[in-house]
Amino acid sequence: MQPTSEATRQALLKLLALAAGQGLSDNRGPESVNDQIERCIERTKAEASEGAALIDACAPHGRAMLTQAQKRLEQLEAIKTLEKLARSTFGTL
Repeated sequence: MQPTSEATRQALLKLLALAAGQGLSDNRGPESVNDQIERCIERTKAEASEGAALIDACAPHGRAMLTQAQKRLEQLEAIKTLEKLARSTFGTL
């Protein structure tokens, strides 16, 4: 059984929801998976910047916030790689 374009799209969206969390990932219907990944990456970068600013301000939770954002960015980049591979097979998802 070969994966279909829609099954691949749904699988990527599930991975995105797991990696980004419900607060960052929200399925916007016609928006492409790539656009959703990019949006999550931008939001996570903003969170990382906020964590860095908190570290500069000596806030105790800034380092944890920055570390969590960095880990999430790694996961999102991995999903982005999978999405590129799927796009080369199926076109825009």
